Amino acid sequence: MTTITRYDPFREALSLRNALNQLFEQSFVRPTWGNGVVQGVSVPVNVYETEAGYQVQVLLPGVKPEDIDLLVQENSLTIKGQFPPATKPEQQVNWLLQEIGSGAFERSIVFPKGIDANQITTSYEHGMLTITVPFSQETRPRKISITGSAPRQMTVEAGAR
Repeated sequence: MTTITRYDPFREALSLRNALNQLFEQSFVRPTWGNGVVQGVSVPVNVYETEAGYQVQVLLPGVKPEDIDLLVQENSLTIKGQFPPATKPEQQVNWLLQEIGSGAFERSIVFPKGIDANQITTSYEHGMLTITVPFSQETRPRKISITGSAPRQMTVEAGAR
């Protein structure tokens, strides 16, 4: 069954406006209204899969390695920490634009395959935290070798009748 609807040009204009609003909300370039302060601290993350497991790259400029917490639970990895403030608390400043956030952050990543929490390794260089998360033994592909043997002859014994 087909539904007939009346043409409404205002509905078309509103859907275009909603699409543009969503574009600005979801993009990296977010309009800042008022004082130009971006609310919230975001942590950019790259995650990709290799043959042995997952590689996670987290961009954390200015954060000391000892101020980062990694928590693993089942197939989930959580990264927590805090960005230091750009100015000292006693400084009185008039921000013109503040895009580098400060404060607590937290990111969680749920992996689709099982991971081996005991074999996770990390490195931290120039503000980039790299986490190597290997697959668990159960989820890794295994090669099963097939051993060859000479074909066996089967003998059939005559049974009593």
